[in-house]
Amino acid sequence: MDFTFIVTDMLEQGLIWAILALGVFIAYRVEDIADLGAEGAFPLGAAVTVVCLNAGFHPVLAILLAVIAGSLAGLFTSLLHTLLKIPPLLAGIVTMVGLYSVILRILGKANLAISNSATTAFDFTQTLLGNRYWGIVVTMGVVVIALFFALYWFFGTEIGISVRATGKNKAMAKAQGIHTSVMIVLGLVISNALIALSGSFYAQQAGYADVGMGRGTIVVGLAAIFLGEAVFGKRTFKNTLISVILGGFIYFLIIDVALELDMNPNDLKLLQSVIIVLMISYPLIQKSLKEPLEKVKSWFKRGRKEAV
Repeated sequence: MDFTFIVTDMLEQGLIWAILALGVFIAYRVEDIADLGAEGAFPLGAAVTVVCLNAGFHPVLAILLAVIAGSLAGLFTSLLHTLLKIPPLLAGIVTMVGLYSVILRILGKANLAISNSATTAFDFTQTLLGNRYWGIVVTMGVVVIALFFALYWFFGTEIGISVRATGKNKAMAKAQGIHTSVMIVLGLVISNALIALSGSFYAQQAGYADVGMGRGTIVVGLAAIFLGEAVFGKRTFKNTLISVILGGFIYFLIIDVALELDMNPNDLKLLQSVIIVLMISYPLIQKSLKEPLEKVKSWFKRGRKEAV
């Protein structure tokens, strides 16, 4: 087994997809909304970035435009839900389907590679460190750490707490004078902006954008969230954010180990489904195992007392 490949790929992919996991976390955990629009926002961010880079835009501007595009996707989904009263799940599906055509329009075809003359966000650190891999890891490490502190600060502000309160108990939040519709819009805008940002960096790392590259991204995000929470817990909001980020590393560790064990790549989607099922049912499994163990312990204690 190639442990070097496992560790390096886990770091590289884990950092990029940790941003996606944070975006999915805001929609799924903070807002309590299953937003399938994520599967459209991810390739949207990638498409905007590749087209801008090929047009000679500075990488920072290309990334910023990708984030704005993702924000607009989140805004559209949230308005469908808050103004037209369309259920959030259906609103996300409508956005995802509509974005497929939008992405094709942006790319002009199903997929588009980054030209050799284009400058990516990784070029500076790659030149500085003299290594492509570490250039990507260092750049993404700085971005993820910055996002962690930014999100931790924001969700500690009055507006951020209002967003969290809306997701926890919408009726109670409304009774406290919080404009819950605005908070839902804000939460989904931030969520999709992060997902598009992840797609932007993924396109720059992979070297292309594809209209179908967002397929299954919501599953990866949820797997990272559940794995992180199961392993590292969710005692505080800060701890939860860290768990979500580290969950991305654990997810790709499992995937890379499976590939190194000669698992058929066609079975990876099935593995993703199994991981999510296990993580969702983890509390129930833990409880079902705990009760028999407690009975065994009490039986041994009673046996000792009787022996004495």
